[in-house]
Amino acid sequence: MKEYRGPDGERRIWFEPSEIEYAIEDELERAKLYPTVERPAVDIEQFLEGYLRAKLDQYANLDQDVLGVTSFAAGQNPKVEINKDLTDAVFDKGDDNVSLLGRWRATLAHEAAHIVLHRPLFELSKTQANFFRPFGGGNSTDVVIRCFKRNVGFSKGRTDWREFQANRGMAALLMPQRLLKEMSRRILPSIAEVLPEEGSKEALQLVVSTIEVFQVSRQAATIRLQQLGTIVPSGQIQMRTG
Repeated sequence: MKEYRGPDGERRIWFEPSEIEYAIEDELERAKLYPTVERPAVDIEQFLEGYLRAKLDQYANLDQDVLGVTSFAAGQNPKVEINKDLTDAVFDKGDDNVSLLGRWRATLAHEAAHIVLHRPLFELSKTQANFFRPFGGGNSTDVVIRCFKRNVGFSKGRTDWREFQANRGMAALLMPQRLLKEMSRRILPSIAEVLPEEGSKEALQLVVSTIEVFQVSRQAATIRLQQLGTIVPSGQIQMRTG
């Protein structure tokens, strides 16, 4: 992790992708919530409330375009609010809620990633609060991070650097790379010889299975598998050693 100045002069922090992966996996291990082959879906509520000690409100009255809010206040546990419309939709009986469940879990994981990656910087001292001032807040020691629908998940558009980091942390939290790669080998044994190409039936099989076992959305599963190089672009030359 390192600090730098953005084009507008704002103080920013930079994490290498590997640093985010290691930080999230380390927190899962410390929480004793690292998922297993038998139970691959992370208990995200327990991670947030039980381990991170966040005050979680899953039925918050938030603006329609806001999925979640994370609030920091000096000397207090962080507060996480989830839009009640999303929570209601997920747990409303009768419909197929697989995609909504994935979005709900992603939102909780996104807020958890903000806490893991950004709370330590804020809590170094009360004077550190101004580091996050662009997010607003009631006073000099309060910080409020509002996560809009367009920023939670994988977007091709421009995303605030903090949201980009939280999304990477979200993916690492819901689909830890070590377990995801192990599960991928179990689901698709041929991966040991050749990686599935985008659009192939093998890639589709892997995506569908990842959705089911990790309880994530199709988009999250697809991009995470691509991100880790488990699914490769069509026509890419593959070289194996050993």
